[in-house]
Amino acid sequence: MPPPESVRRPRAVLATVGFSALLALSAYADPALLAMTVGLVGLVLAWGWHDLLRAPVPTVPRLITGALAVAGPAVVALTPDEPYLRWEPVVVAAGLLAILLHQLVRTDGRPRLTESLAIGVGALAVLTCGVPLVPLVRMYGGPDVLAATAAAVALACLADLLVGRRRLHAWTLPVAMLLGGWAATAAAFVTGTPRIGQALLLGFLVGGVSHAMRRLLAPLAPMAWARSQLAAASASLLVVGVVVNVLARVLLTR
Repeated sequence: MPPPESVRRPRAVLATVGFSALLALSAYADPALLAMTVGLVGLVLAWGWHDLLRAPVPTVPRLITGALAVAGPAVVALTPDEPYLRWEPVVVAAGLLAILLHQLVRTDGRPRLTESLAIGVGALAVLTCGVPLVPLVRMYGGPDVLAATAAAVALACLADLLVGRRRLHAWTLPVAMLLGGWAATAAAFVTGTPRIGQALLLGFLVGGVSHAMRRLLAPLAPMAWARSQLAAASASLLVVGVVVNVLARVLLTR
């Protein structure tokens, strides 16, 4: 493994725990506040993502990503009835057009064009994955599912602290999945929703996906910066949104 892969990133762990706690609290407080929380986490991603991946011209893409981070949750929160995500494809299409238009108006000769496009589209993909968290609060048992999700992501990130131990390095993903499963089960035991087996499955998947995102970004040299670690933490929370939404819609109707 690359040497940076074995370096602990405590700021990323603390930020992941903090973002997860904020998600759980806002889920019980108000749907609008949940949308604001998802938007805030997206803004953190926009702040550090392009530096983390060393975008050739980060300023304008950062602004585009920030606008998309706010637009997605806002559109879903303002949609009054099912399907709540029906206008999200419009936001995604507008984001893609903005990313492409920026490349057309660049005046620096467009160095690393493909890489710049990939970085921008990658940020859009992560933000889009996080948007399905917003409508969950309007479902029966949705806040409890979000609480189980937040607990799973928060506890699973502690597996990141094992990367400095060579013998345990290869086991961080299974450990993250186990921790996520235990945390989601404990949260479900307290709240009563979802059922224990459902919460265990949710925790396994959410813990594994969030950990995989942080491990994917860990070898990058800019991960030594605090801004990049915050971006990695926000990405690891947002990326689980689709998984949680699908599981909630399938499991809570059984």
